[in-house]
Amino acid sequence: MRRPGVGAAIATAALLALTACAAAEPSGPPPPRPVRDCNLTMIPKNTDNPYFAAVRTGMVDAQRELGGDLSFVGPAAGDVTGQIQRIQSGRQRGSCVIGISAVDSSAVAPALDAARADGSRVISYDADVSDGSRGLFVNMATADELGRAQFEILARAMGNTGEFGIVSSQSTAEVTNGWIDVMIAQLDEAEYSGMRLVRTSYGDDDAKKSYDAAVALLRAHPNLRGIMAPTPIAMEASVKAATDLGVADRVVVTGLGNPGNQAELLKTGQVPAYVLWSPRDLGYLTYYAAAAYTAGEITGRAGETFAAGRLGRKTIGPGGEVVMGHPITFTQDNVDRYLHDFETTG
Repeated sequence: MRRPGVGAAIATAALLALTACAAAEPSGPPPPRPVRDCNLTMIPKNTDNPYFAAVRTGMVDAQRELGGDLSFVGPAAGDVTGQIQRIQSGRQRGSCVIGISAVDSSAVAPALDAARADGSRVISYDADVSDGSRGLFVNMATADELGRAQFEILARAMGNTGEFGIVSSQSTAEVTNGWIDVMIAQLDEAEYSGMRLVRTSYGDDDAKKSYDAAVALLRAHPNLRGIMAPTPIAMEASVKAATDLGVADRVVVTGLGNPGNQAELLKTGQVPAYVLWSPRDLGYLTYYAAAAYTAGEITGRAGETFAAGRLGRKTIGPGGEVVMGHPITFTQDNVDRYLHDFETTG
């Protein structure tokens, strides 16, 4: 998320005030409606991002199987004001379901609450909101698995010793912050006692800001041996920063990567390995979960199950969380096998 200037801050405040005034406690869950009769508003963090283009492809796959009217709309760049505007547009359309990958989990809550009060069912995917503002969260994998998988690549490449820094997305991104918490906890284990985290910076999923953060990190810490970038934009920006400063031979970069447009980072050895999941499957599962939710087949209670097409049956866990599966570690040897999961047409 870009830091808003004064004008953006005023606009955001005005939107929040409008939604707060309009919101009311829902009298009960809206009546079930089959997805084929519904509009579903799905809001990514940003549309100018190959990752979310692949998520949309998965949603279109599911839409073709189930029916329904899909509106996949969001700001071009990660912008909370733009997300609030899309929530309000979905509310005005009478969307059966509003789904969101939140830039700021707290800032979008009033708009989501207002939409729920008007009868929309709200879910989150990829990046959660507060569980009081949604009924379901479709997660890629558990925070523990994702945090550990990324950290272990970095630790192995650094030989479990030396200084490293983090260049993350938004400081308000709860899911990413959860992975970072897992990584920091790993440092307490004996085998990683030789590693030291020197700084966590935020690039707001913006290429230039992430690049600048990586450059500042490298210049401030000349003994740095690694950069953890738990977002594909930050990872590519960090690789470029290390290359431009002439330290790529001694600074390891890893984290989350997108094989759809970053396979060459693996094939050229610029990154030893990186972690992700199938964004196409995430979009597919999110649409199936939304369809089951709006049809009244599930309510978000732990233990409920629903059919998810080619992904089989899925079970809702505590807090309304649906976990898609396990993270995938991509290397130069396996990356080509997964390119179907990153297609951006549909």
